[in-house]
Amino acid sequence: MEMKLVNPTEAFGVSLCSVQNPSSYIGGELGSIVKKHDDGGRMLNFGIAFPDVYGIGMSNQAVKIIYNGLNALGSVRCERVFAVEKDFEELLSRTGVPLYTLETGIPLRSLDMLGFSIGYELGITGVLSMLDLGGIPLRACDRGEDDPIVIAGGCGSTNPAPFSDFFDAFFIGEAEGGMFELVGRIANMKRDGATRAEMLAEFARDRHVWTRGMSAESCGHQKAFRAVWSEFGRVPSVESFMPLPNMKPVQDHGVVEIMRGCPNGCRFCHAGVYYRPQRAKSRQLIIDEVERLVSVGGYREISLTSLSSADYPDIEGLLDCLNGMYRKQNVSFQLPSLKVNSFSLPLLEKLSEVRKSTLTFAVETPEEAWQLMLNKEVYAQHLVDIILDAKKRGWSKAKFYFMVGLPLPETDGKTEEKAIVDFLLDLQERTRIQCNVNVGTFIPKPHTAYQRIRQISPEESARKLAYIRDNLPRGKFHVGTHDINTSYIEGLLSRGDERAGAVILSAYRKGARLDAWENHLRENLPFWNEAFDEAGWDVRAEILRERGKDEALPWDGVSLGPSKSFFEKEWERSCSGVLTPKCAPDCDHKCGVCGDRTKVCASDSASDAVVPPAKEVRVARDNIPLMYRAVFQFTKCDGAEFLSHLSMIEMFNRAVLRSSLPVIYTTGFNPIPRLEFATTLSLGVSSAAEIGSTVLFDPVGPEDFMRMMNGNLPKGIRITRCTVFPVTNQRRRESLSAALWGSVYEYALSVPPEKVREFLASEGATPFTESGSLCSFDTSRLDGGILGATLLFQKDRPFRNALESFFGKRIWEIAAIRKVLTLAKPDITGWTPEVNEAYQKSLLAMKSRGEMFSINASFKSRTLHPFEKSAGEEFTDYFELYARIAQVNASLIEQRARMGAE
Repeated sequence: MEMKLVNPTEAFGVSLCSVQNPSSYIGGELGSIVKKHDDGGRMLNFGIAFPDVYGIGMSNQAVKIIYNGLNALGSVRCERVFAVEKDFEELLSRTGVPLYTLETGIPLRSLDMLGFSIGYELGITGVLSMLDLGGIPLRACDRGEDDPIVIAGGCGSTNPAPFSDFFDAFFIGEAEGGMFELVGRIANMKRDGATRAEMLAEFARDRHVWTRGMSAESCGHQKAFRAVWSEFGRVPSVESFMPLPNMKPVQDHGVVEIMRGCPNGCRFCHAGVYYRPQRAKSRQLIIDEVERLVSVGGYREISLTSLSSADYPDIEGLLDCLNGMYRKQNVSFQLPSLKVNSFSLPLLEKLSEVRKSTLTFAVETPEEAWQLMLNKEVYAQHLVDIILDAKKRGWSKAKFYFMVGLPLPETDGKTEEKAIVDFLLDLQERTRIQCNVNVGTFIPKPHTAYQRIRQISPEESARKLAYIRDNLPRGKFHVGTHDINTSYIEGLLSRGDERAGAVILSAYRKGARLDAWENHLRENLPFWNEAFDEAGWDVRAEILRERGKDEALPWDGVSLGPSKSFFEKEWERSCSGVLTPKCAPDCDHKCGVCGDRTKVCASDSASDAVVPPAKEVRVARDNIPLMYRAVFQFTKCDGAEFLSHLSMIEMFNRAVLRSSLPVIYTTGFNPIPRLEFATTLSLGVSSAAEIGSTVLFDPVGPEDFMRMMNGNLPKGIRITRCTVFPVTNQRRRESLSAALWGSVYEYALSVPPEKVREFLASEGATPFTESGSLCSFDTSRLDGGILGATLLFQKDRPFRNALESFFGKRIWEIAAIRKVLTLAKPDITGWTPEVNEAYQKSLLAMKSRGEMFSINASFKSRTLHPFEKSAGEEFTDYFELYARIAQVNASLIEQRARMGAE
């Protein structure tokens, strides 16, 4: 049966205006990979899914690594899909459209494989929602030959038991360590005609794959072993910044993973185990990735990420190198994950060279003896020294992370909440810095030294968090605490067994969605509590209880590398407050991860790195005597009409940066390209005639400008006309908005034509139809469902409001609106006499060619616009106006240059 693809702009039309962030659902991003469906169905259709909303998922590096890694295979078509907000879920249900992938609109039920990247356990209800909306049976046991194979991977799925009802298989470990090759084999099997059951059996036989009931007889292994990419840092990584999102994501920095794994071995840290061993990326590869992020991605803020970035070998030398290359391009670097004892004052100085990032310190617990139990060291005096130096360099705030519920030896006089308060009060008194404090509840995680300990109850957590909030004075401290009710749910999902699946399904069917968001979780709590109460076993007690030393654990079928005996020894060291040294190539505390191919790689040869020459941006304060203004007309259609104005501005900024055009930047703390737009187009209104401009310090031909920009703009935004002309800094440039008169629109109506005629004859339409309104309407195509409207700028929005009032509907329910033309006035108050005089002469030529627009009305009021003049005034295509200005400016500047030479 032929697959029916979903085109969201056709399927929903202007109904997309009824949902928040409609650009999340239209695709078409710059850098997205679209493989045409002309392969006769031989290619494997793989959906990479993230069980949270677009703004979160497009910040996730793992999703982009898998997306680009699988699309590098000629036999695989990999497309993205994200969880949806409730308003879009309702729109899908109302229209009967299944959830689809963003690239070509494949309904999820039509995929061959659907892979979920689960970074945190609370995403599971997002998984169920996506399966449901995609038309896929929720439980694996209910799927048949025509259903996709549904798999999961990521940090949040290393205890597969609670989720095993819903997935056919789990890939354990790093995708680059074997998943791409495995999916490639499955793709070859599909091409050769294999059944779903045969492909799933092949997938399950891989040693990195966990399946329910796996055994040596059924799949050749009884335990799934984590895949590790041993070549990380030695060879180029899969590019992970494309596609560029349609809207500003939660994390909008360019990201370079400078190191994978962490040498520190914090005993509570699941990620530290999941990503072992420490592997440092070579400086040359980092430089190459940064250059791509700047020149191709258009990023100016770049995060150098790892679990502990300050432990990267010679991190200060790396920052010196990068600052030297990019300082003059206003590119800044930040290290978002820093241990306090790895943070140095010289490092602070290097991080503040271009712009200051947030100062963040993960202290976890304040007592030094307790820190040793966690295998951490946070020296209070060192922290004070850093903050005092930071204040001298302009920082006024710092953020601190703590946890309550850690396995620490509390007494009546020494509780962890009191220790946190005492520590912060002393720190603030000594430094006088504004403290933003975030306190969470510790959830014991599988595959850590604390995997068997008791979890504190929400009541205990509430008492501890309330003490901290009540005893840190407002003004000096801003305290944020996690929702205590999350701890029950996260505890179930982290350490639960197969019984948890029925509880999850029950909560979902009652209405639980997007539980990782606190506002959603508060709404969902009644659903979870009902599911707990109806489970038939004491769910809450099971979540909180301590696991026995010899008790079998639900995740015993998964090995992340370290042995059980290693975790037992680490627990004993924790109880004794004994530090375990950092991981090293020749360490004396073997955990079981390192082997012949997989080993700690903590050294880097920086001397051979090839450093590109430094570039420089020019800003307005450079006092450039002769500049070149580019005025351009562009479209906003084919889905781009659902991009917000702010998102569009960001896309133009990035396009300018990627294009390497000689654009002049604004002045100030954070210079950006000098861009100007004549109007702000409402969401959902498409346009063939938007107007923008920028300023260049070197001349560029109009055709070259259009080519360079269009190659870096997303689908639907295309520059169609451009003029480039010289300007000087001797006089103020004409603002685009100064010339704005109004626009010509086409309203594609969803209401009966006779009702529109009734509206135009009504009192509500009088301000737009009366003599002197300066608005006019073309009703010649009304029976075909099209109303033409020429609207003065000040009456554009009021006209839509009047339509909404008359019909009792939102504008997007009444009509789909398309701007045909932007109109300008024929002369502008405030322009220099010489420009106006020369411009009026050019208008006469335009009028003789029929290029003017006449508004047959007289003014009744002179308060509408300061530049309105008289009855019968004529108006021109906005772009043509500036094309004439270009001629005038070029002529005037040439005359002045000639006079100066004489």
